[in-house]
Amino acid sequence: DDILDFTAAEEVLGKPALADMSLGLSTAPILYAAQEFPHLQPLVKRRFKKEGDKETALEALYSSKTAMDKAKRLGEFHAQRAVEALLRLPQSEARDALLRLTYVVITRKN
Repeated sequence: DDILDFTAAEEVLGKPALADMSLGLSTAPILYAAQEFPHLQPLVKRRFKKEGDKETALEALYSSKTAMDKAKRLGEFHAQRAVEALLRLPQSEARDALLRLTYVVITRKN
């Protein structure tokens, strides 16, 4: 979902694009971009409240060579931990549905 906020159209997302930034939230892609571009850190701390903050953050994010990939790997890491935890549970329809959901969440494009 964090990555889709920056890559999917509003009609596809079912919510306004960049909704997290509009709420002042810094998700994984922006936080990774801020590691690469330290000038983003004050923008993150002030929750993108100043005019031009969101545009500056987006420009850096889209210029980043690593932020989106790191965010994707983070999602995959947590999805794998979720699968491992689920597989410790007895087999059931509910467990299998959660396993499928984990796959859907990590592979979805919209």
